[in-house]
Amino acid sequence: MSRSITVLAVVVLFVFYSCNDDDIFEKEQYKTIFALQSEGSYNIFESVHDLNEPESYGYIAATCGGTLPSGKEIKVKLLPDPEAFHRYNLLNFDVDRGSYARLLPESMYDIEDYSLTIPVGERTGRMKMAIRPEGLSPDSTYFIPIKVDSYSSYEVNPKKSNVLYRVLLKNDYAKQKPQTNYTMRAFRGSVQLPGIKTMHPLSRDKVRILADNVAFQPDTEVINKYGIILQVTDDGNIMISPYKDLKVTQINGDPNFPNRFFIEETPFKNYKVFLIRYNYINDAGNTIEMKEELRLEFSGD
Repeated sequence: MSRSITVLAVVVLFVFYSCNDDDIFEKEQYKTIFALQSEGSYNIFESVHDLNEPESYGYIAATCGGTLPSGKEIKVKLLPDPEAFHRYNLLNFDVDRGSYARLLPESMYDIEDYSLTIPVGERTGRMKMAIRPEGLSPDSTYFIPIKVDSYSSYEVNPKKSNVLYRVLLKNDYAKQKPQTNYTMRAFRGSVQLPGIKTMHPLSRDKVRILADNVAFQPDTEVINKYGIILQVTDDGNIMISPYKDLKVTQINGDPNFPNRFFIEETPFKNYKVFLIRYNYINDAGNTIEMKEELRLEFSGD
């Protein structure tokens, strides 16, 4: 009898603690926490904006975690977060201020309402922003820093309570990230120069390359010294001009390099093609004659 009572007591205690463990587990499992969507230790969210559109939209999004959707509406108030922006620059570049990211100029975006809502039964909510990217440099990093100020229910993940929204650029010919590399078949005078030509978007109809076979590097001095602008008209004609310091002259009348952009379609592959001819003055003061075919295989955009 005594043994039966002991066994029964052990069973009761086991059930009690098992239920208690299950209760703790379920509370943890079903705990509702929301976070701002971002990646990496600096909470960066990247969004590509097309320079063909004078104004496009971006979003700061919050996601609700937990096994089940939220049982309450979550209203989140947001604020600019200059501290996170300054922390990013300091930790990444220290005293190298030339490499610092920049705040997106206030004239280039609008936020009507610094808030978002995750409705009952839903997992996400978004804050809308209007972005006007024309005039931004592809050589700079631009952020809109945002943080959670207050919220109506549940909890926010403290490690994901802010976001650095990065504006990336693209047009019909190139993207800022990943950078666009065209296959190059070029002639410097009579010398053939195969290689790769990196192209950056500047505006709706303008891109930048470096002259000759100078390899791209994120160095302002190199970019200013060798940069060339290619402006593509609606009918595919190309106008060549210096980006900054280079003395460059467009040469017209060559049927093989007629300063034209076009799409080449084949049964298997499609290509974006630039055929350009120009002269530039090198460091020694000599005129260098350049003919270039730039070719990029593509699908979709």
